[in-house]
Amino acid sequence: MIRVLIADDHEIVRDGVAGVVERCGDMVVCGRVGSTAEVLARAARRDFDVVVLDVQMPGHQGPETVREMLAAHPGGRVVVFSMYPEETSVAVYLRAGASSYIGKRRPPAELVRAIREAAAGRRYVPEDLAEWFLAQGLKVGDSMDPSFSPRELLVIRHLAAGLRATDIAEELGVSRSTVNSFVQRIKIKAGVRTVVEVVDVARRSGLLG
Repeated sequence: MIRVLIADDHEIVRDGVAGVVERCGDMVVCGRVGSTAEVLARAARRDFDVVVLDVQMPGHQGPETVREMLAAHPGGRVVVFSMYPEETSVAVYLRAGASSYIGKRRPPAELVRAIREAAAGRRYVPEDLAEWFLAQGLKVGDSMDPSFSPRELLVIRHLAAGLRATDIAEELGVSRSTVNSFVQRIKIKAGVRTVVEVVDVARRSGLLG
Protein backbone atom coordinates (compact mmCIF):
# COMPACT_ATOMS: atom_id res chain seq x y z
CA MET A 1 0.00 0.00 0.00
CA ILE A 2 1.42 3.39 -1.02
CA ARG A 3 1.27 5.89 1.84
CA VAL A 4 0.50 9.34 0.42
CA LEU A 5 1.00 12.63 2.25
CA ILE A 6 -0.93 15.58 0.76
CA ALA A 7 0.70 18.98 1.19
CA ASP A 8 -1.20 22.05 0.01
CA ASP A 9 -2.22 25.26 1.75
CA HIS A 10 -5.74 25.12 0.30
CA GLU A 11 -8.13 22.76 2.05
CA ILE A 12 -10.26 22.30 -1.07
CA VAL A 13 -7.20 21.03 -2.96
CA ARG A 14 -6.20 18.70 -0.12
CA ASP A 15 -9.72 17.27 -0.06
CA GLY A 16 -9.79 16.86 -3.83
CA VAL A 17 -6.47 15.04 -3.97
CA ALA A 18 -7.49 12.87 -1.02
CA GLY A 19 -10.64 11.86 -2.90
CA VAL A 20 -8.58 10.82 -5.92
CA VAL A 21 -6.12 8.83 -3.79
CA GLU A 22 -8.79 7.12 -1.71
CA ARG A 23 -10.48 5.76 -4.85
CA CYS A 24 -7.31 3.79 -5.63
CA GLY A 25 -7.05 0.38 -4.05
CA ASP A 26 -3.26 0.51 -3.77
CA MET A 27 -2.98 3.85 -1.96
CA VAL A 28 -3.89 5.35 1.39
CA VAL A 29 -3.85 8.97 2.58
CA CYS A 30 -1.58 9.04 5.62
CA GLY A 31 -1.84 12.77 6.30
CA ARG A 32 -2.78 16.23 5.09
CA VAL A 33 -0.66 19.32 5.83
CA GLY A 34 -0.77 22.97 4.83
CA SER A 35 2.72 24.38 5.29
CA THR A 36 6.34 23.61 4.48
CA ALA A 37 7.16 23.29 8.18
CA GLU A 38 4.56 20.53 8.52
CA VAL A 39 5.95 18.72 5.48
CA LEU A 40 9.46 18.79 6.93
CA ALA A 41 8.19 17.60 10.31
CA ARG A 42 6.51 14.62 8.65
CA ALA A 43 9.63 14.00 6.57
CA ALA A 44 11.66 13.77 9.78
CA ARG A 45 9.28 11.03 10.93
CA ARG A 46 9.64 9.23 7.57
CA ASP A 47 6.07 7.95 7.77
CA PHE A 48 5.01 8.34 4.12
CA ASP A 49 6.13 6.99 0.77
CA VAL A 50 5.08 9.79 -1.59
CA VAL A 51 4.20 13.40 -0.90
CA VAL A 52 1.96 15.29 -3.34
CA LEU A 53 3.55 18.69 -2.81
CA ASP A 54 2.44 22.23 -3.61
CA VAL A 55 5.75 24.11 -3.57
CA GLN A 56 4.17 27.53 -2.97
CA MET A 57 2.94 27.06 0.58
CA PRO A 58 3.74 29.23 3.63
CA GLY A 59 7.37 28.77 4.63
CA HIS A 60 10.24 27.87 2.29
CA GLN A 61 9.16 27.73 -1.33
CA GLY A 62 10.41 26.50 -4.67
CA PRO A 63 13.00 23.78 -5.40
CA GLU A 64 14.62 24.21 -1.98
CA THR A 65 11.51 22.69 -0.39
CA VAL A 66 12.05 19.51 -2.42
CA ARG A 67 15.74 19.37 -1.48
CA GLU A 68 15.02 19.86 2.23
CA MET A 69 12.28 17.23 2.21
CA LEU A 70 14.50 14.65 0.55
CA ALA A 71 17.40 15.46 2.88
CA ALA A 72 15.14 14.68 5.83
CA HIS A 73 13.52 11.63 4.20
CA PRO A 74 15.84 10.18 1.53
CA GLY A 75 13.51 7.25 0.93
CA GLY A 76 10.53 9.50 0.27
CA ARG A 77 9.35 10.53 -3.17
CA VAL A 78 8.02 13.92 -4.29
CA VAL A 79 5.29 14.59 -6.83
CA VAL A 80 5.11 18.34 -7.30
CA PHE A 81 1.50 19.44 -7.86
CA SER A 82 1.43 23.06 -8.95
CA MET A 83 -0.47 25.74 -10.82
CA TYR A 84 2.68 27.08 -12.49
CA PRO A 85 3.38 26.30 -16.20
CA GLU A 86 4.95 22.88 -16.54
CA GLU A 87 7.30 23.70 -19.41
CA THR A 88 9.04 26.45 -17.43
CA SER A 89 9.22 24.59 -14.11
CA VAL A 90 9.45 20.82 -14.57
CA ALA A 91 13.21 20.68 -15.23
CA VAL A 92 13.95 22.79 -12.16
CA TYR A 93 12.05 20.44 -9.87
CA LEU A 94 13.31 17.22 -11.45
CA ARG A 95 16.82 18.53 -10.98
CA ALA A 96 16.01 19.25 -7.32
CA GLY A 97 15.04 15.59 -6.90
CA ALA A 98 11.29 15.45 -7.53
CA SER A 99 9.96 12.33 -9.24
CA SER A 100 7.30 14.21 -11.17
CA TYR A 101 5.78 17.63 -11.82
CA ILE A 102 2.04 17.63 -12.51
CA GLY A 103 0.04 20.76 -13.29
CA LYS A 104 -3.18 21.21 -11.33
CA ARG A 105 -5.15 21.37 -14.58
CA ARG A 106 -4.17 17.82 -15.46
CA PRO A 107 -6.79 15.02 -15.18
CA PRO A 108 -6.73 12.97 -11.97
CA ALA A 109 -5.42 9.91 -13.83
CA GLU A 110 -2.14 11.74 -14.49
CA LEU A 111 -1.65 12.43 -10.80
CA VAL A 112 -2.43 8.81 -9.91
CA ARG A 113 0.10 7.54 -12.44
CA ALA A 114 2.72 9.99 -11.18
CA ILE A 115 2.24 8.74 -7.61
CA ARG A 116 2.56 5.10 -8.67
CA GLU A 117 5.66 5.75 -10.74
CA ALA A 118 7.23 7.74 -7.93
CA ALA A 119 6.51 4.98 -5.40
CA ALA A 120 8.24 2.54 -7.75
CA GLY A 121 11.32 4.75 -7.85
CA ARG A 122 10.76 6.06 -11.35
CA ARG A 123 10.34 9.56 -12.75
CA TYR A 124 7.26 10.47 -14.71
CA VAL A 125 6.13 13.34 -16.91
CA PRO A 126 2.92 13.38 -18.98
CA GLU A 127 3.31 12.20 -22.57
CA ASP A 128 2.78 15.60 -24.17
CA LEU A 129 5.35 17.16 -21.87
CA ALA A 130 7.82 14.38 -22.68
CA GLU A 131 7.31 15.25 -26.35
CA TRP A 132 8.12 18.89 -25.53
CA PHE A 133 11.34 17.73 -23.84
CA LEU A 134 12.30 15.76 -26.94
CA ALA A 135 11.54 18.73 -29.18
CA GLN A 136 13.99 20.76 -27.09
CA GLY A 137 16.64 18.06 -27.45
CA LEU A 138 16.28 17.03 -23.81
CA LYS A 139 15.29 13.90 -21.95
CA VAL A 140 13.42 13.41 -18.70
CA GLY A 141 15.86 13.71 -15.82
CA ASP A 142 18.35 15.87 -17.71
CA SER A 143 20.23 18.17 -15.36
CA MET A 144 19.36 21.34 -17.14
CA ASP A 145 18.91 24.95 -16.17
CA PRO A 146 15.82 27.03 -16.95
CA SER A 147 16.11 28.48 -20.46
CA PHE A 148 17.08 32.01 -19.41
CA SER A 149 17.82 34.45 -22.21
CA PRO A 150 21.15 36.35 -22.21
CA ARG A 151 19.37 39.48 -20.96
CA GLU A 152 17.64 37.51 -18.19
CA LEU A 153 20.99 36.05 -17.13
CA LEU A 154 22.41 39.55 -16.96
CA VAL A 155 19.52 40.65 -14.75
CA ILE A 156 20.08 37.62 -12.50
CA ARG A 157 23.76 38.50 -12.10
CA HIS A 158 22.87 42.08 -11.20
CA LEU A 159 20.35 40.81 -8.64
CA ALA A 160 23.02 38.54 -7.17
CA ALA A 161 25.30 41.57 -6.88
CA GLY A 162 22.63 43.28 -4.77
CA LEU A 163 21.46 45.83 -7.32
CA ARG A 164 17.92 47.18 -7.09
CA ALA A 165 15.53 47.34 -10.05
CA THR A 166 16.26 51.06 -10.49
CA ASP A 167 20.02 50.41 -10.60
CA ILE A 168 19.62 47.53 -13.05
CA ALA A 169 17.42 49.67 -15.30
CA GLU A 170 20.15 52.31 -15.41
CA GLU A 171 22.83 49.71 -16.15
CA LEU A 172 20.82 48.20 -19.01
CA GLY A 173 19.41 51.44 -20.36
CA VAL A 174 15.79 50.34 -19.95
CA SER A 175 12.86 51.37 -17.77
CA ARG A 176 12.30 50.06 -14.25
CA SER A 177 9.04 48.45 -15.40
CA THR A 178 10.97 46.52 -18.05
CA VAL A 179 13.36 45.23 -15.39
CA ASN A 180 10.40 44.24 -13.21
CA SER A 181 8.96 42.30 -16.16
CA PHE A 182 12.28 40.49 -16.59
CA VAL A 183 12.34 39.62 -12.90
CA GLN A 184 8.79 38.27 -13.02
CA ARG A 185 9.58 36.06 -16.02
CA ILE A 186 12.71 34.81 -14.30
CA LYS A 187 10.74 33.85 -11.18
CA ILE A 188 8.21 31.92 -13.25
CA LYS A 189 10.93 30.07 -15.17
CA ALA A 190 12.76 29.20 -11.96
CA GLY A 191 9.54 28.18 -10.21
CA VAL A 192 10.12 30.53 -7.29
CA ARG A 193 8.53 33.66 -5.81
CA THR A 194 11.34 35.77 -4.41
CA VAL A 195 14.57 37.36 -5.66
CA VAL A 196 16.49 35.54 -2.93
CA GLU A 197 15.26 32.21 -4.33
CA VAL A 198 16.15 33.31 -7.88
CA VAL A 199 19.72 33.99 -6.79
CA ASP A 200 19.85 30.69 -4.89
CA VAL A 201 18.70 28.69 -7.95
CA ALA A 202 21.19 30.54 -10.15
CA ARG A 203 24.05 29.90 -7.71
CA ARG A 204 23.23 26.20 -7.37
CA SER A 205 23.01 25.90 -11.16
CA GLY A 206 26.41 27.49 -11.69
CA LEU A 207 24.97 30.46 -13.55
CA LEU A 208 26.86 33.04 -11.50
CA GLY A 209 30.30 31.84 -12.54
